[in-house]
Amino acid sequence: MPRSRTIGFPRESAPDERRTLLTPHLAHALTDAGFRVIAEPGIGCGIDQDDTVLSDVDICGPEHVWSAPLILRYKAGPPADLDRLAPGQAIGAIFHAEGDPDMLTALTRGRVTAFSYEFLREHDGFPLAVSGGRIAGIQAVLTGSQALQHVEGCGVLLGGLPGAAPARVVIIGSGNVGAAAAHTAAHLGAHVTVLTRTTNGANTYAHRAPAGVRVEVNTPDRLAELLTTADLVVGAILVSTHTTPPMVTRDHLATMRPGAVIVDATCGYGDGYLPTAGPIQEPGDPPQIVEGVLHVKRDAFPKSVPVTASHAFARAAAPYLLRLAHYVLDGVDDPAIQSAMIADRGGLVHPVVREHAELYTRGRGA
Repeated sequence: MPRSRTIGFPRESAPDERRTLLTPHLAHALTDAGFRVIAEPGIGCGIDQDDTVLSDVDICGPEHVWSAPLILRYKAGPPADLDRLAPGQAIGAIFHAEGDPDMLTALTRGRVTAFSYEFLREHDGFPLAVSGGRIAGIQAVLTGSQALQHVEGCGVLLGGLPGAAPARVVIIGSGNVGAAAAHTAAHLGAHVTVLTRTTNGANTYAHRAPAGVRVEVNTPDRLAELLTTADLVVGAILVSTHTTPPMVTRDHLATMRPGAVIVDATCGYGDGYLPTAGPIQEPGDPPQIVEGVLHVKRDAFPKSVPVTASHAFARAAAPYLLRLAHYVLDGVDDPAIQSAMIADRGGLVHPVVREHAELYTRGRGA
């Protein structure tokens, strides 16, 4: 088979990264379409997946894998990994490059073409963000529930019992993360209110919200009112960056119950809409306490459940990664795949990535 239709899967190299993109389901999807798939030994060791289950995959050394015309992996890894690519090669991964100045530099230095899964857009949605968003929403509620039980937490169980009221949960956002958080909190018995950005968004989500969940438009006054009685607040808006205005400030914290919990499940870059949450925390870090309110800020909830995350993402991504392979290796035009392109032969092309690159450049020049 011509080498030009070969797809390489290197092992993940980010610190403590156990997820893998290459599952048997994805391998079959690609090889059944006539592509040759090569991978490093132990590609799935982080999820206890033996190489023998990848019967359609050629197991090769890293130098051979990294020489494939198309490289696919779960996460992009450290910026230095891009130096292993030659000009003209293409790579697909979850990059989040807009938050990493060193990655942006590596993308321009290497003259490669890069696709970032989270930017792939089709039918007014981001299909490759669905599984990770749902995991983040579920984990945000479960982590928030644990924080409520912290020695400084308000000591409320999410689901009420006879004689004890259920927790009051406020979820900001109704996308993949917010909807999953609402579903989880409601089924655990909490009293849930979901705030959406627009009236249209509220009407759309209300038709699929779990029974008993209140859906309202997020206004400054209504949010401020809900915060005064909330036990758990989950931040789940899609975009939070350097220019996103704050929604919950230190002044709001002074009105909240002592021991209430705020979980920032989408994080982003800069102070964002939950500026009191502080820096991103690692799994196992205690909540940050500001004005008596506990804050949890995690940007990689799916990383904590690598088996679930690997299989769920690979299955959801398989048809799109097949289209990516046709786009790169066969020259098949595909607007959805092109929407995920962040670099084209070393030039930054995605507007979000270009905007952040300019911000970093201005910051260095200030």
